[in-house]
Amino acid sequence: MSGKFNYGHWQYYSDTFDWNEEPRMPLAEKALSIDAFKRNGLTDTQANDLFDSGYFCYEDTEIIIDRYYGGALLSRDMVSRFGYDEIQNLFAKPCSQVWSKSASSLTEMYKIIDEAQQWATRPLLFRGQSQHYFIDRKINNPNFTIEGLGEISFLSSFWRKVLANNKNAYLDFHSLELLEWSKVFYSTFDIADIERRHQQALDNGEHMYSMQDMADSDDPVLSEFGHYRLDLVKGLDHYLADLLTTMLQHYGLYSPVIDLTTSPDVALFFATHKYAVENGLSRYTFNGTNNGKAVLYLLRDGRGEFVPYKDDPFLKNLPPERPIRQHCVVSRSNAYCVNLPGLFLEGIINLDFTLNESELPKTQANLFPGEQDDKFLRALRRHLLNPEKVSFFG
Repeated sequence: MSGKFNYGHWQYYSDTFDWNEEPRMPLAEKALSIDAFKRNGLTDTQANDLFDSGYFCYEDTEIIIDRYYGGALLSRDMVSRFGYDEIQNLFAKPCSQVWSKSASSLTEMYKIIDEAQQWATRPLLFRGQSQHYFIDRKINNPNFTIEGLGEISFLSSFWRKVLANNKNAYLDFHSLELLEWSKVFYSTFDIADIERRHQQALDNGEHMYSMQDMADSDDPVLSEFGHYRLDLVKGLDHYLADLLTTMLQHYGLYSPVIDLTTSPDVALFFATHKYAVENGLSRYTFNGTNNGKAVLYLLRDGRGEFVPYKDDPFLKNLPPERPIRQHCVVSRSNAYCVNLPGLFLEGIINLDFTLNESELPKTQANLFPGEQDDKFLRALRRHLLNPEKVSFFG
């Protein structure tokens, strides 16, 4: 069944997917935006560069939105949404207030974290990378650009793919279809037994033709399954959406969220390892501090925009070990705030020291257990249309 990429989520893996797909929300209109930019003092070249860099405005508004952070909101905040009278500020020098410090040892790294936490009003979040990655656009937002460094990228796998194909694409993200998720989640039930009980109920004259009918059944097995089906159908695009995109992210599929963690030890693992896929197997290879290029990012809590993983009753029979062991928090995003974590970046720790693998508190085996210990991984690899796309660590 593998190798089918012609619809839904799987179309993102196809070489023929149209990255100009229309979104549900109002499209950022190029002609309208460029005209507004030019009416407010920009040259034709500046106006085009500004739009191609992700800045746009809606009709009958006087707000310029930076799609990397601003969101589709019609209010000024002077850092990601600007009035027309502030348009020249976008060409100012970098003025990010993010601090950057170098740690000369693991001990100093933890000391910097402790000191930063003392000044924070809520627990900090972390992300580790083997090096910096930057937002590549002609006109960077000076409020998020660090002098002498650049504008830090927190783009998710989905938005990296989108912008690499079409920098002016404003797409809606498609998760897996209901049928495919159903195959994964229903795998924990004895479907043959449920079908037998269902048929017996029908033979006894019971009216049981909908999910709600099944949920209302006096048979506890049918009732449990009926309620579970209702939860999946009703929650797919609503209260389960964050949970499901978190699963996509942690198991190697395209997702609009990017993962953070409450654990500096987990962040340190990702900062000191290089990811690669060899012969279909994923692997994190120890890379030390990458000659001083490895970094830890410290972020303040994104309030309603950051979602911590919690043990959800919906997954009680399929506990996903990766987000659990990685103390996962994900940052949401959409076409109008693709680099959202940048809004909450507090500081950067440069790992300027040598490190032995034995000094690390976390290992690949800790964070990425195999199918025997991760029931969710096992269900994905057995029931997805394209299971080879799931990251599997040998």
